[in-house]
Amino acid sequence: MTDIHPKKATLLLERFNSLWFGSELGYLEQLSIKSALALGHRYTLYSYEPETLRGVPAGVDLRDAAEVMSDPKRIKHFAGKFKALGSDFFRYELLAKDLGYWVDLDLIFLKPFDFAEAHVFGWEREGSINGAVLKMPADSPMLKVLREIPERNWCPPFFGPRRKLEYYWQRLRGDVELEDLPWGVAGPGLITYLAEKMGYAKDAQAKPVFYPIDYFEAEILFASPAEVEQRLSPDTHAIHMWHSRIVKRAGTVPEPGSYLAQQCERFGVGA
Repeated sequence: MTDIHPKKATLLLERFNSLWFGSELGYLEQLSIKSALALGHRYTLYSYEPETLRGVPAGVDLRDAAEVMSDPKRIKHFAGKFKALGSDFFRYELLAKDLGYWVDLDLIFLKPFDFAEAHVFGWEREGSINGAVLKMPADSPMLKVLREIPERNWCPPFFGPRRKLEYYWQRLRGDVELEDLPWGVAGPGLITYLAEKMGYAKDAQAKPVFYPIDYFEAEILFASPAEVEQRLSPDTHAIHMWHSRIVKRAGTVPEPGSYLAQQCERFGVGA
């Protein structure tokens, strides 16, 4: 069985950072943060309305997100249904300020992040590096490209013939806004392309390290601990919970005896 008990780090670990919208953290977000703090990671949570945010665990450094990103052409994505796109740019700006790791708020942390690699990210599945865990040097050539994605009339360099044809067909009818492109092109799509092109893909962590549970089986987190633990490995440092997949159950108390209930009890999270 994989050792998943929280351990205090003996060395100063790098800071974790994340971003939240809304007025209150749910139990999944609290669980994510508390599991990180228990390992010895410092944690900064950003909000564009920090003064109204409730449910923030003790020990968290709550800060105004405008300190990281206030560019109107980027924060405009937060106003509508494209928050994930805005979040992509926020994490890139955070990394450029050398503030530590970016981590999504739907991760359970099992082991301290003491990776030696300068670029830290992991394979979600074959052919796709996810950005839920992300660290890069401020002067990384990857990061430079990611920060400079145009807001309009950008044809992603990894598009195949069909998608290129679709893009140029749209251009015949007018400007193509970034929001008009398929989901994930400014995130996992470009991260994967650049990592492979620039030679960093060889350093990407294997799937079990951050993504031991697949997107389509995320609801197993509501099953017994044994069913989840058999999917973990000695290399597993975190479990991505895939909030978008389990969002319909995220507002209800996890059933007693389930893996999530066990973790909430362990870290003192009241669902």
